[in-house]
Order: sequence, then C-alpha cells, then structure tokens
Amino acid sequence: MTIERVYKLFPFLAVLATLLVFAPALQNDFVDWDDRTNFILNMDYRGLDWEHIKWMWTNHVLARYVPVTWMTFGMDYVLWGMEPFGYHLTNILFHAANVALFYYLALELMRLAITPSSPLWPQIPVGALFGALLFGIHPLRVESVAWITERRDVVSGLFYLLAILAYLRACRDGPGKPIRRGYYWLTFLFCALAILAKEICVTLPIVLLILDFYPLRRLGGRPGKWFGPGHRSVWVEKIPFFALGLADAGYAIHLGHLEGMVVSPWVLGWMTRSAISIYNLAFYVWKTVLPFHLSPFYAVTAHRVDPHALPFQMSAVLVVLITAAAIMFRKQVPALLAVWLAYAAALLPVLGIVNAFKQIVADRYSYLACMGLEILAGACFLVVWNRAAKMRAGRAVAALVAIAIVGVLGALSWKQVGIWKDPETFWTYTLSVEPSFLALDGMGVVLAQRGDYPGAIQYLRESIAVDPDYEFSHNNLAAALSSLGNYDEAAKEFEAALALKPNLSISQNGWGYALLMQGKLDEAIEHFRQAVSIDPGNEEARNNLERAVALKNK
Repeated sequence: MTIERVYKLFPFLAVLATLLVFAPALQNDFVDWDDRTNFILNMDYRGLDWEHIKWMWTNHVLARYVPVTWMTFGMDYVLWGMEPFGYHLTNILFHAANVALFYYLALELMRLAITPSSPLWPQIPVGALFGALLFGIHPLRVESVAWITERRDVVSGLFYLLAILAYLRACRDGPGKPIRRGYYWLTFLFCALAILAKEICVTLPIVLLILDFYPLRRLGGRPGKWFGPGHRSVWVEKIPFFALGLADAGYAIHLGHLEGMVVSPWVLGWMTRSAISIYNLAFYVWKTVLPFHLSPFYAVTAHRVDPHALPFQMSAVLVVLITAAAIMFRKQVPALLAVWLAYAAALLPVLGIVNAFKQIVADRYSYLACMGLEILAGACFLVVWNRAAKMRAGRAVAALVAIAIVGVLGALSWKQVGIWKDPETFWTYTLSVEPSFLALDGMGVVLAQRGDYPGAIQYLRESIAVDPDYEFSHNNLAAALSSLGNYDEAAKEFEAALALKPNLSISQNGWGYALLMQGKLDEAIEHFRQAVSIDPGNEEARNNLERAVALKNK
C-alpha cells in the first residue's frame, strides 16, 4: 500500500478513535441539569409536524433560540421516543462528522500556509491527523458530546466547519482575485445555520476576517492599509455576516435579560469583569495542555478573580506571555497570532462581559474556540515529524509519543464520559471536584426524588447558605418541606424564590399548593392563576387551579 493510500485512511482513523472513546455515552441516561426541562417535562418538541416545528422556531426555552438544534431533537423523538440511547447516539455521530470535517479543514489550512516546495508539504496529512485526534477525543469535548442538552455544540460545530471550508473554497483563486459567489453564499447559509444552532457562532464573521489575514493573505501589508481601496471588497463581503451576527446577538441578550440569565456589566463592575475575561482566556489553554480536574460547573469565586490570588495571577501571566509572543513573532510565525485572535474571538460571547456571573467558565465553550489551538498543535507535530526523519528511529519515537498523548487523552475522556451516567453519579462527581451551590442543589433534588426529604433539605439549606440568591434552591427546598407537610415554612421559601425571580411558574404553583393544604383557598387560587398565566403549559398548576376552584364552589 502506497503512502498516499494510507493518508486517505486518516480521516476514518480519527472518526473511529472518536467513536470508540465516546461509545460509553450510549449507556448514559438523561441528567437532571437542563435535560429535565428540555426533554423529560417538555411535550412541545416531540415530533416533526407543523405544530412542533412552529414551536421550535418560536420558543426560547432557558433563554436559548436554537431552532436548528431543536429540529434534531424532534427527529430524535420520532426515531427513539424518550430512549436516551438514541439521543446520545445522535450527539456522538454529529461529533464524529465534525472530526472528519476538522481533518479536512486542518489539511486545507496547512496547505495554504505551507509552500509546495517545502519538505513539509507531502507529510501534511500527518499533522492534520494529529490535530483531528486532539480535537476529537480531548476531555474538554466530553461535556459537549455526553450531555444531551449540549447538542447545540455539535450541531453548530458542523455548520461552523462547513462554513469555513466553503469560505476557503470561495477564496481559492488567491489574494486580489474576486471571490467565488456560489461558495460565498454557501458560506453565508452555513453561517446562518450555525448561529441558529447556537448563538456562540455569531463571532464566525470575525474568524473569517482573521483567515483573510492569514493564511489567505487577502488583508496583506501594514494594518493601517487594511481599509484601503484594494481591500475594501474584503470588508464589504462581511457586511451580511456581521448584520446576521449582530441581530442574533442582540436577540440573545434580550432573551437573557427576560430570563434573568444576563446581567449588566455594572453589577460586578468592569474590573471584575476584566478579571473574569482574563481567567477565561487562560483557562482553556491550561485545560487543553493539562485536562485534569474538569467539572460540569465552575462557580465564580473570589480566589479566581481576585488580583491578589494565585489563579488570577497565573492566568494574567499566561495571557500576557502568549499575546506578547504572538505580536513579537507575527512575521516569522503569523499562524500564532491568527490562532490566538481566533481563539479570543470565539470566546467573546462567553468571556463574562454580558453573560450571567454565577458560572465563570465551562468546558463546552472550548468546542469552537480550541479548534485553532489543535490545528496549530498538528502543525507543530508536522515539523517534529519532518525533523525526526533525520534521526535514527526518530519517527518511531515521534509516533510513540503521539500515540501516548492520544491514548492518555482518550482514557481521560472515557472516564469523563462516565460522570454523565445519571443524575446521582453526575452530582456526586461534581460535588467531589468542584463543590458549589449548584452541585449542592442538584444533590438535594436527587435525594428528594428518591424520597429522602430530610437528606434533601440538608443539602438544599447548604446550597442557600453558599448562595442565597439562587432561586431554584429556595424552590426545591420549599418543595421538600412541602412533601414533609411543613407547609408554613415551605410557603416562605416559595416566596423567597419568587422574590428573586417573579416569573417562576413552578414556585407560584408550589406556593399555591402549600396554601391549599392549609385551607387558604382564595390565596391558593390566586397563586395557581398566576402560575398558569406565566406558563400556560404548566398542567400541574392548571389541575391544581381546577381542584381549588371546585373545593371553593362546594
């Protein structure tokens, strides 16, 4: 078999490795973290008839407008019903397809950056394979693939990669040449689908501009001349992309404000927000190199954003060093500057400038942002592979090191997939590695569902002690108290939850039920009516309202 035929097997090898690493997810269940709201209790997405499709394109559950992703969930329900196996399988298949696309993207970018006369040119598939394996099986990918709710990442990632590949085809004729219109509009279509699958893709137009700088070199010369007549068309081309991105970003911020998931920068202050952004920029680089102690939830804590604390200081040093290196060596290694800019651009929506302040970082945010880092790692391995040929057994050693790195990453991901097995496993692990108000609340809910209300109350009280402003901890504590017949205290906790989030239908319903059990029919009816008014789909509140009205009429 010739080396060219071996190279043709590389994308299949990367996909196979990805499928093997994530196969354990097929045995996982739904988890009680957004899965319950999105799927277990949600009847509206279950199908692909007109009513379901209309809901998918008009709803904003949990402040998300992601109709394209909802379409895939509707397809899942048609195929699998409520069997988690099928939902996990779809996630894995989307991610495997992205790994294949990533391989071809890495191949294309390296070919644009390396001249055909270079000794590296014939071996480019080796670097593309290493980069694709890093992207495919890295532990930072687990949250995006093993968590059913986060289907948004793998679906948006598919169209994100297709958009970039189409754009590279559109600019294939080289700098100064007209863009190919067919591929240009195909890029716009894929960009729109990516944004409608997850809002984080609104930064794709910035990434396309960075590609124009390098490796496409459509924005050459001194930066001061990038806006000259010769480059005007490059900017004009991006107007539809930026218009689409800004419109969706504005709508996402609006929904976030409605749901209380986005707060004004003034709440924490610009200094704290800047500290959060610096911590974010460093976090995914650290975790790419050392993917240990990963958690589904990282709370904003003082030691992470305090300028006098070690985590922030290390983050600041790392960000400054990488930025300085990218600027200093921009002529010798332009890829470093391009990758660093693309990395920062992809993280822009989640850097902490406008998003909610309870969670500082999340593994899933690395799905798009770290693509450039992994392509750069593949290019570095390509250089090592080429130089290793000059040493005795050099390539054998390089291959063994690469296999060891991939093997360790695969083993870590295999283990990480297991924490998403079920709600109890999930919250037990989260409490062990990253204790927070959310993990305590989650464990309390698990115990309550098991019928251990005293144990649940203990965890929920601890959650409130850590963060008194988390409305769901108050709501869940009230529900547990109500289950034990402590309706008076339960009513107070429901009231506390509604003080934090007035449009919480479940708390209005719970408060009404506590009043109903105390015989306070008029007050109970009013709360049930408010619950139904907030959420007309709350069948439990509707039934309780009918029951309370019937009792009053007697």
